[in-house]
Amino acid sequence: MVRIIKKIECIALAAVVIGAFAGCSKENAGSDGGKYGSIKTITTPSDFKGNTGDVKIESGDTYAVIKIKGYEGEMKCKLFPEAAPEGVDNFVKLANSGYYSDKIFHRVMKDFMIQGGSANGDGMSTDSDPEFNVEYNSSMRHYYGALCYANAGSINGSQFYIVNNKSYSPVSSKNYENNIAVFDQYISQIEKLLKTATGEEKDNLEFNLKYYSSMKSSASSSIRALDELTEEMEEKYKSVGGVPHLDGGYTVFGQMVEGFEILDAVSKVEVEKQIGSDEESRPVQDIVIESVTIHTA
Repeated sequence: MVRIIKKIECIALAAVVIGAFAGCSKENAGSDGGKYGSIKTITTPSDFKGNTGDVKIESGDTYAVIKIKGYEGEMKCKLFPEAAPEGVDNFVKLANSGYYSDKIFHRVMKDFMIQGGSANGDGMSTDSDPEFNVEYNSSMRHYYGALCYANAGSINGSQFYIVNNKSYSPVSSKNYENNIAVFDQYISQIEKLLKTATGEEKDNLEFNLKYYSSMKSSASSSIRALDELTEEMEEKYKSVGGVPHLDGGYTVFGQMVEGFEILDAVSKVEVEKQIGSDEESRPVQDIVIESVTIHTA
């Protein structure tokens, strides 16, 4: 029987990872319907480059400044409300309210990403967290320095991550297709069990059904993102690095333009196993966010 999934916001380490994500217990359907589930497609004009090409902060742009205690300087990130309107609006509101001050980066993984913004510093969602759909725009990619949302079952909240990988590994759609086949097996198994389930068992099965259905939608969206990867985008991946296997399944809403030395320094800190997990990604010494402030150029 498929076990119940903990409510933790996470990012997949690789395209072929079953059960490394976690589900959110609240249903939230997006605008794409069945195929992409709760992933919302955001369309932009054909000349919109997103974070492909040379990203600069120009007059009128909104950007975030992230300061970390004990590290000199600041990480400056351009925000893209055209590509992720809900994501940017949510981040701006949380930053302006002071929410991110004194929160930690609870998950640091070299050659992958750094993740923070958890309410309790443990990566778990809380009932007070905001909830909104994953937003996908084909021009926003997981390049080195990309600012993105972690999610639980394709539902974003307060947690964000910054890509720190400087290398590039091409992705095959076969990886996602294999995952979809496994998710289909789980979904079929759960649907059969639901015919006779009652009480708590039924609740758990329905929870898992939503979770695996969401994961199937995410994998399908990742195939779409791979199909929409242009030569220009691939060339940038080859030039600066990133984690292209996350494209399509997570909201990319910003791009770092300054402070990469801080990102690199944080990415090298000593880590230990997360509580209840074999993943070595918990900083031994807390990496504390001093502030996140929003500015207009």
